[in-house]
Amino acid sequence: MVAKRNHIRVFVASTVYNFEYQLKQIYELLDSYGYDVYMSHKGTILLDSLQSNLKNCTDGVEECDVFIGFIRPDYGSGVLDKGGKSITHYEFETAFARNIPRFVLADYRVEFTRALFKDSFVIEDMTSKKIDFDKISFEDNGVMDTRCIRMYNDAIKDKEKPASKRTGNWVQPYISYDDIKMHLESQFRYPERIQKLIDKSKGFVI
Repeated sequence: MVAKRNHIRVFVASTVYNFEYQLKQIYELLDSYGYDVYMSHKGTILLDSLQSNLKNCTDGVEECDVFIGFIRPDYGSGVLDKGGKSITHYEFETAFARNIPRFVLADYRVEFTRALFKDSFVIEDMTSKKIDFDKISFEDNGVMDTRCIRMYNDAIKDKEKPASKRTGNWVQPYISYDDIKMHLESQFRYPERIQKLIDKSKGFVI
Protein backbone atom coordinates (compact mmCIF):
# COMPACT_ATOMS: atom_id res chain seq x y z
CA MET A 1 0.00 0.00 0.00
CA VAL A 2 1.44 3.36 -1.07
CA ALA A 3 1.30 6.07 1.59
CA LYS A 4 -0.35 9.44 1.07
CA ARG A 5 1.98 11.98 -0.54
CA ASN A 6 3.67 14.10 2.14
CA HIS A 7 5.68 16.23 -0.36
CA ILE A 8 8.83 16.11 1.76
CA ARG A 9 11.65 16.37 -0.76
CA VAL A 10 14.40 13.80 -0.23
CA PHE A 11 17.61 14.05 -2.25
CA VAL A 12 19.55 10.81 -2.80
CA ALA A 13 23.24 11.26 -3.67
CA SER A 14 25.29 8.32 -4.88
CA THR A 15 27.54 7.09 -7.61
CA VAL A 16 25.65 4.79 -9.94
CA TYR A 17 28.13 2.23 -11.31
CA ASN A 18 27.30 -1.27 -9.99
CA PHE A 19 24.59 0.27 -7.78
CA GLU A 20 21.77 0.73 -10.27
CA TYR A 21 19.44 -1.95 -8.90
CA GLN A 22 19.90 -0.81 -5.30
CA LEU A 23 19.11 2.78 -6.28
CA LYS A 24 15.91 1.59 -7.95
CA GLN A 25 14.92 -0.20 -4.74
CA ILE A 26 15.79 2.83 -2.62
CA TYR A 27 13.68 5.07 -4.84
CA GLU A 28 10.71 2.71 -4.66
CA LEU A 29 10.98 2.39 -0.88
CA LEU A 30 11.04 6.14 -0.25
CA ASP A 31 8.33 6.76 -2.84
CA SER A 32 6.11 4.17 -1.13
CA TYR A 33 6.31 6.25 2.07
CA GLY A 34 5.00 9.28 0.18
CA TYR A 35 8.25 11.25 -0.24
CA ASP A 36 9.19 13.24 -3.35
CA VAL A 37 12.49 11.60 -4.24
CA TYR A 38 15.18 13.62 -6.04
CA MET A 39 17.52 11.14 -7.71
CA SER A 40 19.56 11.82 -10.84
CA HIS A 41 19.65 8.12 -11.76
CA LYS A 42 15.83 8.09 -11.96
CA GLY A 43 15.67 11.47 -13.71
CA THR A 44 13.61 13.12 -10.98
CA ILE A 45 15.89 16.13 -10.38
CA LEU A 46 14.42 19.31 -11.84
CA LEU A 47 16.48 20.32 -14.87
CA ASP A 48 17.42 23.67 -16.36
CA SER A 49 18.94 23.28 -19.83
CA LEU A 50 20.83 26.57 -19.38
CA GLN A 51 22.81 25.09 -16.48
CA SER A 52 25.53 22.45 -16.16
CA ASN A 53 24.91 18.97 -14.80
CA LEU A 54 26.76 19.96 -11.65
CA LYS A 55 24.59 23.05 -11.10
CA ASN A 56 21.39 21.10 -11.72
CA CYS A 57 22.46 18.53 -9.12
CA THR A 58 23.59 21.00 -6.46
CA ASP A 59 20.43 23.06 -7.06
CA GLY A 60 18.51 19.87 -6.31
CA VAL A 61 20.27 19.64 -2.96
CA GLU A 62 19.51 23.32 -2.31
CA GLU A 63 15.80 22.69 -2.95
CA CYS A 64 15.41 19.48 -0.96
CA ASP A 65 14.33 19.10 2.67
CA VAL A 66 16.36 16.00 3.56
CA PHE A 67 19.59 14.50 2.22
CA ILE A 68 20.54 10.82 1.91
CA GLY A 69 24.11 10.18 0.79
CA PHE A 70 25.91 6.96 -0.09
CA ILE A 71 29.71 6.72 0.14
CA ARG A 72 30.88 3.89 -2.07
CA PRO A 73 34.28 2.59 -3.29
CA ASP A 74 33.59 4.19 -6.69
CA TYR A 75 34.17 7.97 -6.63
CA GLY A 76 32.12 8.57 -9.77
CA SER A 77 32.78 9.67 -13.31
CA GLY A 78 31.43 13.19 -12.89
CA VAL A 79 34.80 14.86 -12.20
CA LEU A 80 34.65 18.01 -14.30
CA ASP A 81 38.21 19.26 -13.83
CA LYS A 82 41.49 17.39 -13.51
CA GLY A 83 42.19 16.93 -9.83
CA GLY A 84 38.71 18.22 -9.00
CA LYS A 85 35.81 16.75 -7.08
CA SER A 86 33.01 14.58 -8.40
CA ILE A 87 29.42 15.76 -8.69
CA THR A 88 28.46 13.41 -5.85
CA HIS A 89 31.16 14.96 -3.66
CA TYR A 90 29.81 18.46 -4.39
CA GLU A 91 26.30 17.25 -3.51
CA PHE A 92 27.59 16.10 -0.12
CA GLU A 93 29.34 19.42 0.51
CA THR A 94 26.21 21.36 -0.44
CA ALA A 95 24.11 19.34 2.01
CA PHE A 96 26.67 19.80 4.80
CA ALA A 97 26.78 23.56 4.19
CA ARG A 98 22.98 23.80 4.41
CA ASN A 99 22.92 21.84 7.66
CA ILE A 100 19.68 20.09 6.71
CA PRO A 101 18.69 16.68 8.13
CA ARG A 102 20.99 14.16 6.51
CA PHE A 103 21.49 10.44 6.58
CA VAL A 104 24.80 9.05 5.33
CA LEU A 105 25.51 5.40 4.62
CA ALA A 106 28.92 3.94 3.75
CA ASP A 107 29.86 0.73 2.00
CA TYR A 108 31.73 -1.52 4.43
CA ARG A 109 34.70 -1.60 2.05
CA VAL A 110 35.24 2.13 2.55
CA GLU A 111 35.34 1.67 6.32
CA PHE A 112 37.63 -1.35 5.97
CA THR A 113 40.15 0.44 3.77
CA ARG A 114 40.17 3.46 6.08
CA ALA A 115 40.81 1.22 9.10
CA LEU A 116 43.58 -0.58 7.19
CA PHE A 117 45.51 2.63 6.60
CA LYS A 118 44.74 4.39 9.87
CA ASP A 119 47.74 4.43 12.22
CA SER A 120 49.81 2.48 9.69
CA PHE A 121 53.56 2.93 9.35
CA VAL A 122 56.14 2.69 6.59
CA ILE A 123 59.63 1.46 7.40
CA GLU A 124 62.54 3.48 5.99
CA ASP A 125 66.15 2.77 7.04
CA MET A 126 64.95 0.85 10.09
CA THR A 127 62.84 3.83 11.14
CA SER A 128 59.04 3.75 11.43
CA LYS A 129 57.23 6.71 9.94
CA LYS A 130 53.50 7.14 10.30
CA ILE A 131 51.65 7.26 7.00
CA ASP A 132 49.94 10.56 6.26
CA PHE A 133 46.74 9.38 4.64
CA ASP A 134 46.09 12.76 3.02
CA LYS A 135 49.22 12.16 0.92
CA ILE A 136 48.12 8.72 -0.25
CA SER A 137 46.25 8.61 -3.52
CA PHE A 138 44.97 5.81 -5.70
CA GLU A 139 42.27 7.28 -7.85
CA ASP A 140 40.05 5.69 -10.50
CA ASN A 141 40.94 2.37 -8.93
CA GLY A 142 38.66 -0.56 -9.69
CA VAL A 143 38.73 -1.69 -6.04
CA MET A 144 38.82 1.49 -3.95
CA ASP A 145 39.32 5.18 -4.66
CA THR A 146 40.94 7.03 -1.76
CA ARG A 147 38.81 10.12 -2.46
CA CYS A 148 35.84 8.12 -1.13
CA ILE A 149 37.65 7.74 2.19
CA ARG A 150 38.16 11.51 2.30
CA MET A 151 34.40 11.88 1.80
CA TYR A 152 33.90 9.48 4.68
CA ASN A 153 36.28 11.46 6.91
CA ASP A 154 34.36 14.64 6.09
CA ALA A 155 31.06 12.94 6.96
CA ILE A 156 32.28 11.74 10.36
CA LYS A 157 34.02 15.11 10.95
CA ASP A 158 37.28 13.30 11.52
CA LYS A 159 39.31 16.49 11.89
CA GLU A 160 37.04 18.08 14.50
CA LYS A 161 38.55 17.73 17.96
CA PRO A 162 37.60 16.59 20.50
CA ALA A 163 35.47 13.80 19.11
CA SER A 164 33.01 14.15 22.00
CA LYS A 165 31.92 17.56 20.69
CA ARG A 166 31.02 16.39 17.17
CA THR A 167 27.41 16.49 16.01
CA GLY A 168 25.80 15.28 12.80
CA ASN A 169 28.62 12.80 12.21
CA TRP A 170 26.71 9.49 12.16
CA VAL A 171 27.62 7.29 9.18
CA GLN A 172 25.78 3.99 8.91
CA PRO A 173 27.80 1.08 7.43
CA TYR A 174 26.14 -1.43 5.15
CA ILE A 175 27.07 -4.66 3.40
CA SER A 176 23.90 -5.47 1.48
CA TYR A 177 20.68 -3.83 0.39
CA ASP A 178 18.97 -5.46 3.37
CA ASP A 179 21.17 -3.32 5.65
CA ILE A 180 20.25 -0.19 3.67
CA LYS A 181 16.56 -1.06 3.75
CA MET A 182 16.57 -1.61 7.52
CA HIS A 183 18.22 1.76 8.14
CA LEU A 184 15.99 3.70 5.77
CA GLU A 185 12.83 2.01 7.03
CA SER A 186 13.80 2.85 10.61
CA GLN A 187 14.41 6.50 9.76
CA PHE A 188 11.77 7.26 7.11
CA ARG A 189 8.78 5.06 7.92
CA TYR A 190 7.11 7.90 9.82
CA PRO A 191 7.13 11.15 7.79
CA GLU A 192 5.90 13.16 10.77
CA ARG A 193 9.21 12.44 12.53
CA ILE A 194 11.17 13.58 9.48
CA GLN A 195 9.07 16.76 9.36
CA LYS A 196 10.01 17.45 12.99
CA LEU A 197 13.70 17.12 12.07
CA ILE A 198 13.20 19.54 9.19
CA ASP A 199 11.44 22.05 11.45
CA LYS A 200 14.16 21.69 14.07
CA SER A 201 16.90 22.36 11.50
CA LYS A 202 15.09 25.57 10.53
CA GLY A 203 14.90 26.71 14.12
CA PHE A 204 11.15 26.26 14.44
CA VAL A 205 9.79 25.56 17.91
CA ILE A 206 8.62 21.96 18.17
